[in-house]
Amino acid sequence: MAHPVIWPKKNFFYPIGNTPPVCFTQELAPEENAEILLLGCGDPRTRNILLLTFVADGVPVNHAWSIFYHFFLDQSSYDLLLAQCRTLIRSSSDMRTWRASKYGKYLRFCTEHSLVEIRRHWSLYLETDGLADKEKKALRESFTSGMKSVRESNRGSVITGLRAAGPLFLSILEESAKSYTKFWTSGITVSKSSQSTTAPHINPTFAYSLSGRTFNVHYGTDPILAFHLAPVLASIKDVQLPSTLSTQDLVELAMTQFSSWCSSFKSRISAGSAANIVIRFFVGESLAFCRALHTCKEGQITKTGICTYPWGGTQIDLDLVDYGPTSSSAAPLLFNVIDTSNLADHSGLLNLLIVTVPLLRRKPCSVIHTSTLLRADRDGPKTSGLSTMAFADIPTLSILLGITPSPHLWHFTTYSNKHELLASGLMSAQFYEPISWRFTSPVIPNSTIENEQLNHGPVRLICDPKKLAEFLLSVYLRMFAEENQLETLRNPGLAKLQIQNVVHYVRASFVAFLALVKERVEVDWPQAMHLFIDFVGHDHTLLVGLNNYQDLMCQMYLRNVHMPDVFTPAYLETARSPRDRFHGWKDIPPVVCVVLKVPRQQLKALEAMDADEILTPMLQCHSSSPTFHNIHPSIQPIFGDIEISRVGAESKVAIHEDPTGWSGSSPLIVAFYMPSWILTLAPSDTRIGLHFGSTPTTIRFISQLGTTLTIYSTSLVDALHVQVVRHRPNNIQEIDRLRNTPALSTSASGVRERNVTMKFDASGQKATTLEIRDDIADPKAAKALSEGARFDSASHFRELCPIFQLFFPYSWQSSKTRIARKSSYIEIESPIRPNFEDFLDLSLNPFAIARDHKLINLLNVHYLNLDVLPPLQLPAPAKDLQWLSTHIGMTLSEREKQVKNRSDQLARGTLVNLKESLACLFLKYSGLDDPKAWSNVFGLSNPTSGVGIYTLIFVNEMKLDLSSHTVVLDACVVPLIEKIMPRIFPMLQSLSQRGLVQVVTLDDETRAWRLLLPALAERCRTWKHTNACEYLKRGIPATLDGEDISPLCSCGKGKNLGLFGTNPEWQILRKEATRIAIGPLFTFSFMEKTMASMKDALDTPRDDRPSAASSSSSAPQCAKCSGPGKPTLLACSVCKTTKYCSRDCQKAHWKTHKKNCVQTA
Repeated sequence: MAHPVIWPKKNFFYPIGNTPPVCFTQELAPEENAEILLLGCGDPRTRNILLLTFVADGVPVNHAWSIFYHFFLDQSSYDLLLAQCRTLIRSSSDMRTWRASKYGKYLRFCTEHSLVEIRRHWSLYLETDGLADKEKKALRESFTSGMKSVRESNRGSVITGLRAAGPLFLSILEESAKSYTKFWTSGITVSKSSQSTTAPHINPTFAYSLSGRTFNVHYGTDPILAFHLAPVLASIKDVQLPSTLSTQDLVELAMTQFSSWCSSFKSRISAGSAANIVIRFFVGESLAFCRALHTCKEGQITKTGICTYPWGGTQIDLDLVDYGPTSSSAAPLLFNVIDTSNLADHSGLLNLLIVTVPLLRRKPCSVIHTSTLLRADRDGPKTSGLSTMAFADIPTLSILLGITPSPHLWHFTTYSNKHELLASGLMSAQFYEPISWRFTSPVIPNSTIENEQLNHGPVRLICDPKKLAEFLLSVYLRMFAEENQLETLRNPGLAKLQIQNVVHYVRASFVAFLALVKERVEVDWPQAMHLFIDFVGHDHTLLVGLNNYQDLMCQMYLRNVHMPDVFTPAYLETARSPRDRFHGWKDIPPVVCVVLKVPRQQLKALEAMDADEILTPMLQCHSSSPTFHNIHPSIQPIFGDIEISRVGAESKVAIHEDPTGWSGSSPLIVAFYMPSWILTLAPSDTRIGLHFGSTPTTIRFISQLGTTLTIYSTSLVDALHVQVVRHRPNNIQEIDRLRNTPALSTSASGVRERNVTMKFDASGQKATTLEIRDDIADPKAAKALSEGARFDSASHFRELCPIFQLFFPYSWQSSKTRIARKSSYIEIESPIRPNFEDFLDLSLNPFAIARDHKLINLLNVHYLNLDVLPPLQLPAPAKDLQWLSTHIGMTLSEREKQVKNRSDQLARGTLVNLKESLACLFLKYSGLDDPKAWSNVFGLSNPTSGVGIYTLIFVNEMKLDLSSHTVVLDACVVPLIEKIMPRIFPMLQSLSQRGLVQVVTLDDETRAWRLLLPALAERCRTWKHTNACEYLKRGIPATLDGEDISPLCSCGKGKNLGLFGTNPEWQILRKEATRIAIGPLFTFSFMEKTMASMKDALDTPRDDRPSAASSSSSAPQCAKCSGPGKPTLLACSVCKTTKYCSRDCQKAHWKTHKKNCVQTA
């Protein structure tokens, strides 16, 4: 168990969820099959399955809505619910029956236990109808009193519905509060189209949860929060906005989206075998399920021996039909999308990463989503809690885990949570921060090297054992910082108390991290472990650190990370004595399982306490004597009784679990592992006990339980209540599985491993440089190297060794290269890039796109479907678009805003200039910049190299990108390459006369646009790449310079162009146009230094937003220098259209202009 076991009486029921919907496939190319693992917390997803079957069976949407979202039901909905439960119960008598049912093709269960639990809930829903009138009345009273308690506790302060409105959140402030209050008053939602009906029945799907039969719904529950509300707040094309927004309008929109989702799901499953969708359900603890999937994959077994819950003895036995080694319908064991909701807040971020990284399919597109609801501090430090939650320097941790969070891979994100930051002061001082983790995929721009060549083998990290030990110690001390109580006394505060009260880690958690690191490093591991253990032994900062020392050693043995001398057979034999606990045993194993039987009477006083009084204290076992005191937090508690048998002098224990659990009267059986040598000392003086963990919130139990918070304690020799056995009861193979299952998925045989040397700073707390050496095996390459072949940052030695790439972002400018031309090897030492806050140091490929033959995948720009996004009605009055002005203004960080004001455009940096150019497109098209100068045609122009306009952009519409809480321009792009100029020149002449808006880009930004355009086209494509695709021959983009070749491939030309394709004015350009989706580029939220700076954006003057005029102009400009006239512009004497500020500019530009001049054409 890698998480503390807590007293489980205080639970919340999350029946709906507390964040807006997301698109799980937005990281995947259209051709990529989605293998998605969704990890949630809390109760069984019984309601979800009900809803899916309702949709499949064609239940009217209004009834499905009521059953899923309302606390109370009208008669028709109530009858439908009971009828559906009867149908589902008949279909779920066992796994075979379910698979054969009409639902079994697309809804499956991972374990028999999951089906039984879900079926039990369906039965409970049915039984509610048969309750006695007195019981029904009491249940309804629990609903009404629970709702009243929530209302009185919050009194309109819960307005989390704001986050469902995205950048328009301020428009919903008042109605969000009203909607919440109305829902928690009536228990139902009302739309304008709703028929007035009574709701006499409580909804039984809200009556049963982990807390039993009672109303226990989380106070943040709000039906509208599960939808995107921006479309009812912004002017959408062909949609009449309500004159006055009401809560009924919000519900109406939510129900419309709900209906659309139901229709889509129904359509998909109706396709039969072509539907290609299977949803599998597991009921149990999420971390345990991940471990079970990994055990199944590595051990080729379905009986994993891993307990389903922290409490109870049910083990995860995966369905043999879906998970067996010879299964014909094999369920996935590796995934390309893993979403963990905000489990990081409940289970610990590092715990999550440790169990999910081994399940992530090794592909560039694969991603793990972790989210947190962080507490904001207006005057506090940086907003992101990533480093705090990860207990380490993020680059160093990422290198060791093999997976990196997006803020440490890229300069930007196309997802916006800026509204969360602004609204955090209103929403209980919290904000929602999503973070995505990926494998690092080095991609060379404009190269034909495929991703498989770049990631040609696993990486082994070479490092100094002492430095590694120092780093591990720093993680260890931060992971268990709640034990550093002296630091808390020196620096008291609410944050410190919060850390001590909310504990997510035990020593088994840290050892699981060690096991993963062990498989990633090439180091003298025994020496590193000896040093680390010595550091821990001499640490005096953790007050109870040494009390956990023996558990640390035990867990290190169990995971095959380290074997201390006292665990060896030689030592244990010498430690034997006639009085030890192993008298008569043929040998002493390194670890044993202690089984403690706690009489139920010892728990009664605690069980009688109200859940809000006892809360969630940690449970742990202790072993103690006058000379030692050890804490053992990795326990498995089970209600039941034990059956003892003997083989010689040894005991064997079987646990018979009481299915009634807390409702029964059986004793509590608690099992845990401990080092055997401790029990050789003085067994008659040794005590074994069950205790609460010591935290600020458990101090109040001292008067009742004593200073050690003892729930029950007895002597080790008390055979009625303590047994010592070789194996955990009912799980004889557990130790072997723990020691022999690799922490990471095994690599394919024959794949070459690459050694990378990682060097640390003086403190050992963070890595500073990576060093990689490649021996040149190819004779041709070796010969070229010996003859002086060039190696530089631009070529990356791609002529000779294209796979020579570091696997983590680094600072190339500071890299040191050593070339051994005679010995034929190249060695590079590069400083690790700590972050991407330095936007002036733009990475080599800021818009990386991975390619594996024809399969192309974006790495940092999300996919979307332009045809389904709601279009805005533009241009619109400025007062209706103030939200857009603020939204676009927030693309720049504080420092970027300062740099933006530099007079020298080049000094602003490529990224700031690019963001300004993007802002120009949005502000010009929306009419915010100048309604009279509205335009939907833009020309990217580079005057510095005599290029002039090199790309045309035609905006179709501006649309709401709902799942990413931003906006996007639906547009078409035409790169102006030489071969098309004669044919389209009349059109260009016409555009010039209309006043084409030129967006001026210098050389570096021009290169950035050529990198960006393929990503903008790729993210919204509905077409497929062909075998003749230019990307296969030239790389992505197809070119980085020149006007001979387009940076885009020709596969998407003329296809699905949106409104552009129906406009007769642009007919001549259709065959050359490619549809693109242009979105803002946002900084990651951690780049904002304080919450105050984000809130100040609401008061930002209009003049401080990104200025269209800074990088573009609709006024006539000199074709050479883009300057004004001196004093007026002079027209070309031949074509009469192109203008210059002086004869010198005209002469300098003639070489470029003559190709386009009318007479020449």
